Amino acid sequence: MRNLRFSFFILIVSVFFAACDNESGSEKVDFDRQAFLVNMADNVIQPSIENFALEAEGLSVATNSFNENISLESLEVLRAELKEAWLVYQHLAFVQVGPVANVNLRDRVNIFPAKADVIEENINTQDYVLGSASNVAAKGFPALDYLLFGTGETNEDVIAYFGNPDLGNNRLQYLTDLVEDIQTVSNIISQDWPDYRSTFVGNTGTDVGSGTSLLVNEYNFQFDIRIKNAKIGFPAGGNPRTGGVLSPQDVEAFYSGWSGELAEKAVLSSIQVFKGEHFNANEDGLGLDDYLLALNAKTRDDQDLSVAIINQKTLALEEMEKISNPYSEVASAEGSQLVEVYNALQAVIPLIKVDMTSAMSVSITFQDNDGD
Repeated sequence: MRNLRFSFFILIVSVFFAACDNESGSEKVDFDRQAFLVNMADNVIQPSIENFALEAEGLSVATNSFNENISLESLEVLRAELKEAWLVYQHLAFVQVGPVANVNLRDRVNIFPAKADVIEENINTQDYVLGSASNVAAKGFPALDYLLFGTGETNEDVIAYFGNPDLGNNRLQYLTDLVEDIQTVSNIISQDWPDYRSTFVGNTGTDVGSGTSLLVNEYNFQFDIRIKNAKIGFPAGGNPRTGGVLSPQDVEAFYSGWSGELAEKAVLSSIQVFKGEHFNANEDGLGLDDYLLALNAKTRDDQDLSVAIINQKTLALEEMEKISNPYSEVASAEGSQLVEVYNALQAVIPLIKVDMTSAMSVSITFQDNDGD
């Protein structure tokens, strides 16, 4: 009888641990979080880092060529390299973990709108430290956007700007410093990622600091703050904090008019990262969508949460694809199409910021003071 009681006790204990997650204490699910993190590390993050470094190198080469031969042809090549690097950045910004977070990539290369007055003062005085807080909006892609597109009404004007006998050399030096800063960042990330990888894939819990928690938080921050608000809501007056005031001059890539392409690339990247798609290969790996399916996570009206997130983002992307003009022009119009885009993006937020994090037992660790 005594042995029978002991065996029953062992059975109960075994059932309890089979039903619970050893690390989070939540209900156990049939999902390999380490395999998920390995896929994100090796097939999503690392190739995204490598691609960013490659584009930064291309941008540097084109800048050197422009310095050596200021011409319409070299200007067009440089502009094309800037666009490619800026597009590639949109993907990497979603996975700002480890060395990408250590260099604070988003603030280092893509704070917009650029402050043209600060840029010109830096050029005139030649007394600047790009890493200082006062220059956060005077560097990176937006500053290059200003220099290569905003310094003249025509291409000839831009070439004359850099060929100016008094300030031309200062302007070329500032252009070179901006590009070198981007390349330095890309090199640091590339060099440090291999050492960080084991830490990332080895922390398989969902508590603060774990690989999953870092991914989910940075994913939410990028989508909510840097896409929905900065790219769309603030310029179009859709965000409640604007009070409906339009700020078309605050769009990303104001001078080049690439705002729509960059925003669409960002939302598309958000879907690819969510699905754990291999970078530059149409192969589907373990992603956040698979994790939600394993958790049997549902929306409040009992739809599969992962499907609802993808569908709503696709809907937002379709709204964006309807817009052909630069966002600065669209944002100037009353009843702007951008408000429709903002509303479609906003509908994603409770799904990823509340329902997804709740299902995964992940806490949001950033504050946005969004008010919406």
